[in-house]
Amino acid sequence: MSNLATRVKKIRLQRGLSQTQLATKLGIGYMNIANLETGRVTNPRYLSELASALQTTVSYLVDGNKTSEVSIEAPMFIAALEKEIDLQLNKDYWVVEIDKSDKLFLTDNAKQVSKIKRIFK
Repeated sequence: MSNLATRVKKIRLQRGLSQTQLATKLGIGYMNIANLETGRVTNPRYLSELASALQTTVSYLVDGNKTSEVSIEAPMFIAALEKEIDLQLNKDYWVVEIDKSDKLFLTDNAKQVSKIKRIFK
């Protein structure tokens, strides 16, 4: 049975990467990759970046599911917004967390579209 450690090592070798090369792509030390591949680390904080660097999905790394895209049967709401957002397919939408004392600087063509009023648990 395959697990995260063996899948990471298998894909890394298929891509022709050393542990050091993969770690450099992620901006971490090679021991992080070694610990992951030996099973000492089972839930790395850099899982999304790892999947991207290995040109695969998080789903495949975690459970062996080769799904290339996520499909949701019905809309999921995790937050109540102050106003409705007119979602457009050619744009990416992000939820960010900032301290109230910090400033959020929007760059390029980004704009604030709504504020979160309530989080659903």
